Amino acid sequence: MPVTRDLFRALSGSFPTGVLIIATLDEHGEPKGLTTQAYMGLSTDPPLMLVAIDKTSRTLAALRSRGAFVINFLKAGAEDLATLFASKSDEKFKGLRWEPAPKAGGAPILSGAALAYAACEVIEIREAGDHVLFVVSVEAGEVLGGTPLMYYKRAYAAWPEERPAPPVDGTA
Repeated sequence: MPVTRDLFRALSGSFPTGVLIIATLDEHGEPKGLTTQAYMGLSTDPPLMLVAIDKTSRTLAALRSRGAFVINFLKAGAEDLATLFASKSDEKFKGLRWEPAPKAGGAPILSGAALAYAACEVIEIREAGDHVLFVVSVEAGEVLGGTPLMYYKRAYAAWPEERPAPPVDGTA
């Protein structure tokens, strides 16, 4: 069977993923962001991540020009925020509390909605079909705790149980 767009989406949707909000600042210092699930931890030494952004995203220009952003790993209960940031709204940050990251040019940390965040600097950008791939160096981050928000077959759900985070220093 040939792989149509619908079949590809069905295949991709057969695997549950975490939900992220990628946030940055534009050239005027205004916050911009989007929801995605296209993330991968790439390397631990050095700490690298990969994020794929749709070429039609209205946040893409700010991500390219700023060269830094925060990956906000969403926790359960942030479904409305995920839906808002998946939209084309120009007012995603209206009335939303956020803190500037200690790195990543002060990009927005959504600590009220995130179970963790990674402040990242872009080290490589590649075109890949209808997406742009960003390889980023993780410059700062924090595990805030909570239950992950998952996305599966076009619906949000909480991970079935909260698990304690492993120690940050790597000891067991």
